Amino acid sequence: MELCVQDIRVWLSRDKLFMNDKKTEFLVIGTRQQLKKVSIDCLTIGAEKILVAEKPVKNLGVWLDSKLSIDAHIIKTCSAAFYYLYNIRRIRRYLSKESTESLIHAFISSRLDYCNSLFYSIPAYQLEKLQRIENATARLILKESKFCHITPLLMTLHWLPVKYRIHFKILLLTFKAINLLAPSYICHLVTLKKP
Repeated sequence: MELCVQDIRVWLSRDKLFMNDKKTEFLVIGTRQQLKKVSIDCLTIGAEKILVAEKPVKNLGVWLDSKLSIDAHIIKTCSAAFYYLYNIRRIRRYLSKESTESLIHAFISSRLDYCNSLFYSIPAYQLEKLQRIENATARLILKESKFCHITPLLMTLHWLPVKYRIHFKILLLTFKAINLLAPSYICHLVTLKKP
């Protein structure tokens, strides 16, 4: 592993990019039984000794833990979304519907949609957490109470429920891959089965 990281360092330095050893983390991923068999406790990266991360780590904006559970990512996404929702709600009376919608898309919807294809087939209770955020944002934009029915509001805003946003994203990526509109590394993952 250390030799692999050293090769990555060389590759990055050729492009004038540098690794920050102090910010480097590593995570051992596997089932509970597999993790018991592993005895790695640290890696030497450059001049730093990096310990195995006990908490979830962030990679490309997604929080992962040693079991590749998406729980930490959902908790942090919900926490950030409700933080921004609270702050937008405080200034809502000074904003038009369009500017509120822009803020919602910038701070909340973008977080719900980022890497949401990873949420495919997660348990319903996890999806409900994300759906609560979408419902609260729809009510805030349209200035409705928290007791009003959500479906007409989502239809007014032309928003899909979270479950269907996930399906839509996967179908869109698949369509683009089949029609060679996606990056080549995605296009190579999809092959059509001949009838």
